[in-house]
Amino acid sequence: MERNIKFQWILCLLLGCTSSLLAQNVANWGLTHPQPKETLPKSKAQIIMSTPKIQVPVEAVAEKVGANDFLLNKGWRLADNSNVMSSKKSIFEVGYHADGWYNATVPGTVLTTLVAQGVYPDPYYGLNNLVIPDTLCRTDWWYRLEFSSPIEKKGKEAWLVFKGINYQAEIWLNGICLGTMKGAFIRGEFNATDHLVDGKNVLAVHILPPPNPGIPHEQSPLAGNGMNGGQLCLDGPTFISSEGWDWVPGIRDRNIGIWQDVHLRFTQGVRLHDTQVITHLALPDTTSAEITVHTEVENLLPVAKQVSVDLSLEGKIISKQVELAPKERKEVTFTPEEYQALVLKAPRLWWPNNYGPQELYTMNVAVAEKGVASDEKAVSFGVRELSYELEVCLPNDSIRRMEYRPTVLGKGEPIFDNINRKYIEGGMCMPRLKKNVSSDVLIPAPDEAMQHYMVVKVNGKRIFCKGGNWGMDDGMKRVSREHLEPYFRLHKEANFNMIRNWTGESTEESFYELCDEYGMLVFNDFWLSTQGYNMTVNDDDLFLRNAEDVVVRFRNHPSIAIWNPRNEGFAPAYIEENLAKMIAEKDGTRYYSPNSTHCNLRPSGPWNYHKNPVDYYRNRAHGFNTEQGSTSIPTEESILAMMDEKDAWPISDVWYYHDLHGGQREFMEDIDRKYGKPSDLKDFSRKAQLVNYDSHRAMMEAWNSKIWNSTSGLLLWMSHPAWPSMVWQVYSWDYETFGSFYGCRKACEPVHIQKNLDDQKVIVVNTTLKEMKGAKAIYEAYSLEGKSLFRRVSKVNVSANGATECFVQDKPLGITGIYLERLMLIDKRGRTVSVNDYWQDNGKGNFLEFNSLAEASVACKLIRQKNNWVQIELRNTGAEPAIALKLNVREPDTDKRILPAYASDGYFNLLPGEKRIITIEYVPQGEAAISVEGYNLKRSRLLTLK
Repeated sequence: MERNIKFQWILCLLLGCTSSLLAQNVANWGLTHPQPKETLPKSKAQIIMSTPKIQVPVEAVAEKVGANDFLLNKGWRLADNSNVMSSKKSIFEVGYHADGWYNATVPGTVLTTLVAQGVYPDPYYGLNNLVIPDTLCRTDWWYRLEFSSPIEKKGKEAWLVFKGINYQAEIWLNGICLGTMKGAFIRGEFNATDHLVDGKNVLAVHILPPPNPGIPHEQSPLAGNGMNGGQLCLDGPTFISSEGWDWVPGIRDRNIGIWQDVHLRFTQGVRLHDTQVITHLALPDTTSAEITVHTEVENLLPVAKQVSVDLSLEGKIISKQVELAPKERKEVTFTPEEYQALVLKAPRLWWPNNYGPQELYTMNVAVAEKGVASDEKAVSFGVRELSYELEVCLPNDSIRRMEYRPTVLGKGEPIFDNINRKYIEGGMCMPRLKKNVSSDVLIPAPDEAMQHYMVVKVNGKRIFCKGGNWGMDDGMKRVSREHLEPYFRLHKEANFNMIRNWTGESTEESFYELCDEYGMLVFNDFWLSTQGYNMTVNDDDLFLRNAEDVVVRFRNHPSIAIWNPRNEGFAPAYIEENLAKMIAEKDGTRYYSPNSTHCNLRPSGPWNYHKNPVDYYRNRAHGFNTEQGSTSIPTEESILAMMDEKDAWPISDVWYYHDLHGGQREFMEDIDRKYGKPSDLKDFSRKAQLVNYDSHRAMMEAWNSKIWNSTSGLLLWMSHPAWPSMVWQVYSWDYETFGSFYGCRKACEPVHIQKNLDDQKVIVVNTTLKEMKGAKAIYEAYSLEGKSLFRRVSKVNVSANGATECFVQDKPLGITGIYLERLMLIDKRGRTVSVNDYWQDNGKGNFLEFNSLAEASVACKLIRQKNNWVQIELRNTGAEPAIALKLNVREPDTDKRILPAYASDGYFNLLPGEKRIITIEYVPQGEAAISVEGYNLKRSRLLTLK
């Protein structure tokens, strides 16, 4: 009997293990061996290999960036492990002659360095990525820096701080291993006091790759559009998309390396750890703000100390005397009850884009002993209060809509149970209120129109969230502020106010700093992808350690609105329980959403182009959608910048490698049906941009039409490309703006007039906090020749932060053929606030008559110019409309685009005789020219700027 029980137990154990393995096999394991060569994409152009640069070592420089802080980014060298092991000398010796080492880019990845040094060609161009060996991600690498200490060490402690490495590293200083770090998103701080010398030092970093790098799927017409990751998901926290997704190829080093800054810091007996600044508004009152500060101090010596912790804010000094036992680490708290200086009168509030300014404060935090500063840090923060309208299941199983204010509720403990969530129809669910939390603390939010769906509020005001997903900032993790800032400027120019940091792959300081400055709320994921498709991580505790460091490091950024563990799914129970608890304890100011879909959010998608945009209104526009997308084809010049002209037309394998999928078939068919089969790349591009514009405007306007009446947010899949892509984006990787960009910009105007495609209502959508009284809504219809056919004017008072219905406008009687519907909103002072054009087809569903229009004629007048800013007046001097006009800034001699450039409008129409004022801003590079082109206008130069 005992033997049978034991046998049964062993059998159950084996079956359990087998079922676990089967469950993993059901998930996407990725390729187990490289795909057949015949399925690889082919190019008509020859791949030109790079010529490696002569490696002349760069002098190491310790750049002072703070009173006690130095940046160690210059002078690094890189080599693979075999080169190091075969050397007869120790790399830890000063003066080591580094043959075979490359000048390393730090911060950067291994591949960043190898491309910069000419070892491999630019992987973003054509099929170059295929000639870069995938062994880079299976190789150990060494970084080496020989530097002099920037100050005398005597009487001080020295700390080496690594802001981010991937995937695992050993840190060596002068032949001594200081320790290790693991995971792409955790900082490493190492006490170098006993090993740093005042002369030359050798710092070496041994990079170990992820244990499960997987095998990339190479997109092609035969192989399809990829498997969306694979084995690399097991190694999260890391850049899981770098194994290859359907929007980026496999990055050959999987982004390993020293990808963030390296610092050398000095302290004197006591040091500061992370500081948290919590701002609280007694909503709805915003006339004062209460500031609470938590900071940790550590006594580094074996003797007791009395120190002063000092805050400097808005010209006021706040000090607290603190007793520290030997080697003690203690949290010090400053409250507004103790210090009146922490009550800000008439605070400068931080708002999302278009809701108000993005005001930021800086607080200096210092610790001193006997008047001598030991350590200090500058902390940036914004004064704002986040709250959320949600549905919650109470312990009695009833459902209640509530407003959740994290700074009021919780007090360091989670109040929601996301594991035992409540499911309702359609797979929707909501968290349960924990049993030990009284429902009396809930603030009622009795808005049935938003039933089941989250609303984000800032400073007590609802924010209609509009924006897009960043799958990754850059495929090679080139994440300097200079490289990233134009993308944020373009998001602001598109009138977006939210970015989703998809699976947390854009987690660096410059990303969050720019979100703060440009008013982009962040829906911030961690590193788990699709439940039931992508595998979960192997090391839960590693995941949680990285997550805690991200929360503690970035929690002062006002832009972060939501923490989320997983793309399209719930975290495993162990991660869920510990992550929710940690966020409540270490942050406590934001909502932790347990899923990017379904839980107070609607399901994701669709991601493909819709031939009938009315479907967005009737079947798609509801709730808060964190992913919905459409095809967005680049301009002709962007296509030619990413591949050889031999591959650029007709559509080739290289297009497929750059993410063109079978799902784009409807998009291509609509180009042919609506505008005629393209004759060449230029013809294709001008037609594709019209489809880009209309499809993206329709998505956004569908959500607009139901603002606060079932819709509260829409995030595009995607707004931002990680590399030169053919599908999901509103601008190119090199900053060129597409029709999709301007379609979004139009639909997301702060005050916007539109015509709903489903019910023909003309409405004004105001996503600002100011009402507009005494305005005029104008509807006009024009023939294809530009002749006025119908006009209607209605007075309207536009309410703040919502939609105002003007009138219903069906097709005017007697109109045949193609015609233009123009909507205009004019304020009481006669200023044009919004102009929105809709071309209506000829009843046959096409616009083929566009192709018979005469060449348009456009004149330009310079109104004013200041440095890199210019204002011009465009006038249609021809007899027919100028359709879909696009402006660019160019080099006068070569006609090449100057990017980035920011134009106030694009793909707009000018009727015969019509004028329009456009502003353009660009990065000055000497002389520049402004060009214009359009559907019926060949590219022409308007003027040259000195």
